[in-house]
Amino acid sequence: MESLIKKLIVGITVVGLFVSGIAFVPKQVAADSAPAWPNGYVHTVAKSSCLIDYDTGTVLYESKAHKKRFPASITKTLTALLTIENCDMNETVTYSKNALSCIRDGAANIGAKVGEKMSVKDALYGMMLHSGNECATALGEHMFGTEKAFAQKLNERAKEAGAKDSHFVNGNGLHNDNHYVTAYDMAMIMRAALKYPLFREILGTTQYTIQKNNKRKHRFMATMRHKMIWEGGPYYYKGIIGGKTGFTDQAGNTLVTAAERNGLTLISVVLKSNTNNVYTDTRKLFNYGFRNFKSINISESDDRFNDENEYALTSPFIKKTGTLQLDRTAKAVIPKGANYSNLKITTTFNVRRGVFSKMSYHYGDKVVGTADLTYRKGKNIKAAENVEQETIVKITTAAPTTKAEVKKSSGTSIKKITPIIIMVVGAVVLIILIVLIIKRKKKMDEIRERKRNRNRYTH
Repeated sequence: MESLIKKLIVGITVVGLFVSGIAFVPKQVAADSAPAWPNGYVHTVAKSSCLIDYDTGTVLYESKAHKKRFPASITKTLTALLTIENCDMNETVTYSKNALSCIRDGAANIGAKVGEKMSVKDALYGMMLHSGNECATALGEHMFGTEKAFAQKLNERAKEAGAKDSHFVNGNGLHNDNHYVTAYDMAMIMRAALKYPLFREILGTTQYTIQKNNKRKHRFMATMRHKMIWEGGPYYYKGIIGGKTGFTDQAGNTLVTAAERNGLTLISVVLKSNTNNVYTDTRKLFNYGFRNFKSINISESDDRFNDENEYALTSPFIKKTGTLQLDRTAKAVIPKGANYSNLKITTTFNVRRGVFSKMSYHYGDKVVGTADLTYRKGKNIKAAENVEQETIVKITTAAPTTKAEVKKSSGTSIKKITPIIIMVVGAVVLIILIVLIIKRKKKMDEIRERKRNRNRYTH
């Protein structure tokens, strides 16, 4: 009985939120004129490649992007991410004997010595520009004590970034059969790192001077090995942000790169290429992306949730009235020739710290953007601060096609939420009371039964 009632509670809640959610969007509008998603072919020497949109993580092109391959020194992208998140740039790194043991067979290095002390910043630049392998190991030991502990953190952070099929055993990318990535995973790791301005600054630096220290008698000039950032060079790419190179005999040439044009930021990964083909491969991928796609700001395309539209949202989660607002920074990536009205919207209700729902935007079967719908705090609204509720329902709708439709839908339909929520809450309260009554009755029956048993025994 109790199990059945619990199911009824969940069911009524889902139905209520489903119905109220429909108020958030206008009815489906035919979009027959939507251009097809680009499905061209990019000829690359690389055995695996992936191109994603930075803002949304949407895959724009892939070729064996989920096949496991050796990354070589593009691993240092992940090491840099952990360093930026865990260190102050003025902290001091000390190079151990173990850190220097990785310098073998001509592996890239900055000539560090056992016991040498330098700032985290110097080690970070030495690693990302000059690809210093000892820098990566020293930074890992500085942060987490041992290379083994560092490897564990690398794997944890990679998963947080969205890497699904990768495994790391060191922070520099020197070959190990158990150290591998996929092109897609490396793109997601690069995406996570690009959120930090310092990381972008490092990628765009051509030369950096490592200062003299307790073991270094002369300053050392670290030089960026990624050829696409050298303006005037044969591989320079307009709009380049930067990236990281890699090479081992087993991995071949690898490269992860970011570039931006006209508000569209792309991330390219090529694995198992050779020599300077890593640059021509990357150029082809970027050209494909910039030629076929564009980025749009979601809130600028949909003004249903702006400061001018105030709604009554009294419920168990909010008090008073106020405005709902889409994340103003959220974007969607769509084919050139398409527009916002070609998108479908999936609304996921997940009330948490002021967020009312998450809006996912679909172009065909691809998710091309997401945006949080939040309670905007102001003089007329008070958001619930500690409400945590699991996702309970999803609905699919279409985006409005005209400003008139937007204003028509926003001016009337959302106000329907209040009576629906009140009705749902009332039903839930009623069911809870029924549950309590049933439990009370069951307990009283148990007491009566025990009394009857005692009476039988005494007689």
